[in-house]
Amino acid sequence: MSILDGVQRVLSLYAEGAAELSFTEVAARLAMPKSTASRLLNQMQHYGMLDQDPATRRYRAGALLAQAVRAGMAATPLDEACRAVLARLSDDSGLTAYLSTLNQRETVVLQRLNGSHPVQVLSPPGSRRAASGTAMGRALLSRLTDTEFQALYGADPAQSLPMEGRDCPATVGDLTRLVAQTRADHCGVAIDQAMPGIGAVAAAVRDPATGELRGLCLSFVSFQADAARVAVLRESVLQHVGALGRELNDPYWLT
Repeated sequence: MSILDGVQRVLSLYAEGAAELSFTEVAARLAMPKSTASRLLNQMQHYGMLDQDPATRRYRAGALLAQAVRAGMAATPLDEACRAVLARLSDDSGLTAYLSTLNQRETVVLQRLNGSHPVQVLSPPGSRRAASGTAMGRALLSRLTDTEFQALYGADPAQSLPMEGRDCPATVGDLTRLVAQTRADHCGVAIDQAMPGIGAVAAAVRDPATGELRGLCLSFVSFQADAARVAVLRESVLQHVGALGRELNDPYWLT
């Protein structure tokens, strides 16, 4: 295995949503000798790709990677408008707020604001997740045309999907129904699904001039949010994202 192979395999763990990892976790998840994992992580830290917490000795994505992500995701006018709304959502709720887009069947985090009471499981910019299993993903998928949706998932409702977690859609038909409900509600909610212990409320806008698609969501610890609290968060997301959609003349938010 070349050094670049090892770097790619380690970075893939963070791209899948890991926030921090120990060298033993990396070794186990990549079926790599512990000595190799330790040496590789030390080299990645030396070159700025990873940072190590001095207390826990766990590794997280480094400043160099964050800079590269920001450089590779040049802000568009839509992004700037979304980020202002993201800040209001995070400030009003105190929760972690995410701005994401859709890349094929995956969501990609563009920005995260931690809020005053962030959840413990955080996904850094650049993180990817299967769109079918999350509120954010289904909110983004709800903004696709039928043709665009079928280009991603096909037209066979019995086609199986990878199981992302409890209560996640198992087939294309299951996903189609959830996406249709999200479209009707203008908002997606997922609790204890792809990420056990975590809940999220999400909605999406699409710039009619460019076709650009962005999703915004609030994430929370599920046991700390009862039905009344989730309803308040849902109304907040609908209010703020809906206002942005109307500013954009997004037909979805004009009806």
